[in-house]
Amino acid sequence: MKRTIQNVLLGLVTTILALLPVFSHAKDRVYSTDVVVIGAGGSGLSAAVSAAENGAKVIVLEKMPIAGGSTNYAEGLFAIGTKQLRDDGQDISKQAFYKQIMEYGHWRTDAALLRQFVDESDKNIEWLEKNGVRFDAVKMSYADSPVWHLVMDYKTFHHGAALVNRLLDVCEEKGVKIMYETPAKKLIYNNGVVKGVEGVDAKGNKVIINSGSVIIATGGFPNNKEMIDKYTRFDSKKVVADLPLQKNGDGINMAMEVGGAAEGWGLMTHQATAGPGVIPFGNLFTMTWQPSLWVNKYGKRFVDESIVFSFVSTGNAVEHAPDSFAWQIFDQETFDKYAEKDGIEAGIGVIIPIGTKMTNLQKEFEDSEKAGNPNAVMADSIAELAAKIKVDPKVLAETIKNYNSYKEYNLDKEFYTDPKWIMPVKKGKFYAIKIVPQAYVSLGGIKVDSKMRALDANDKEIKGLYVVGCDVGGLYGDTYTLFASGSAFGFAAYSGRVAGADAAMQAHK
Repeated sequence: MKRTIQNVLLGLVTTILALLPVFSHAKDRVYSTDVVVIGAGGSGLSAAVSAAENGAKVIVLEKMPIAGGSTNYAEGLFAIGTKQLRDDGQDISKQAFYKQIMEYGHWRTDAALLRQFVDESDKNIEWLEKNGVRFDAVKMSYADSPVWHLVMDYKTFHHGAALVNRLLDVCEEKGVKIMYETPAKKLIYNNGVVKGVEGVDAKGNKVIINSGSVIIATGGFPNNKEMIDKYTRFDSKKVVADLPLQKNGDGINMAMEVGGAAEGWGLMTHQATAGPGVIPFGNLFTMTWQPSLWVNKYGKRFVDESIVFSFVSTGNAVEHAPDSFAWQIFDQETFDKYAEKDGIEAGIGVIIPIGTKMTNLQKEFEDSEKAGNPNAVMADSIAELAAKIKVDPKVLAETIKNYNSYKEYNLDKEFYTDPKWIMPVKKGKFYAIKIVPQAYVSLGGIKVDSKMRALDANDKEIKGLYVVGCDVGGLYGDTYTLFASGSAFGFAAYSGRVAGADAAMQAHK
């Protein structure tokens, strides 16, 4: 028995010794470079390319296994004065457009930074074109201006993903090193100067990059519920992010840890629906972007439903409704209009263009019903529909009666909706989809100067630190500027280009 115990103990010791290399402390990986970029999305890759073409050695840290982040799902960039607009006969005044944006933001924006972005927006497109990105200027919806520059295909990639993959190729051509699955954790900050960054790779090794400058490009904080609740007016339980991209405000928090000042907190919201059987950007989702009757939790109208042509305004309206949701109500005639006859009136960018027919709508309703989704319901009567969406049937019936009369008399007595967009609810079957607000990206972050250098609470430069893209604060008032379509995407590339060039110049001093 004693011998058996000794053998067992000897076996355990041998096993532990064999495993020691596995459990030993991870090794530090140390690098030196001119510029390190945190994040390989649209702003980060623009910064990397810009720094490299200005002679800097560049390393990019990316926490995800692939590049692009939310840029992969973006479509077009804002710009005025481009060749594309001139070729289309569009003569848009930068001065007038700038003032319109400022008014929209109630002058609670960084006026100098915004003026700079608008003035140089055409040069931004030209710079991207020189790097092999191609564009076509289009108008996204009835409510927008034709300043949206759609990214054309590159290889097998479309829109934002095309820009990402073209810039990745340029990075490779220029010797930029991209380290995937390597999130940055801490800025190296000594004597008032940022001198690099610490991160960790997928194997647990500490990664230390000593550099002349750090450019933060982590894409904001739409996936960080604590930051949403702490800094914005939104409730993270009621407004959730579209995509689980781990955009947790890492860069913003790192900058604040070294004294970075922040401003302009918010979210870019839009209308959506959710629940079992709902397909992202499927027919049920797309229907919430179409004009029809909307009611709140009490079965009453609460807004001009043609607001759907401005998705950020729609997101705000739904978020402001009681308990931050609404019901979209329509009948079989409207169902057939969007599904079979005319197609949709409000597109979702160019992913789902105006006129697309919702041919899968019936199946998605049925699949949702089978999956027990309470957010997409069908009924043979208004009373049955009211029961399913839990509103007073008398109130809903009265709401529908009044709504229908506004079409008949060509006047909306409640909210002045253009009668063109009133879709009467008369003929069964009847349908309801629950509308909720979702967030695509966050707004607000670190204050910067004209070179995208981070500023502290006294508006002094934090030496060695730059912030770009959706990590920057001060670009919006309380709502994303939708009529300047592609502002976030355009600023991502623009701010990256400016920061990269200045960081490279600093490295050569």
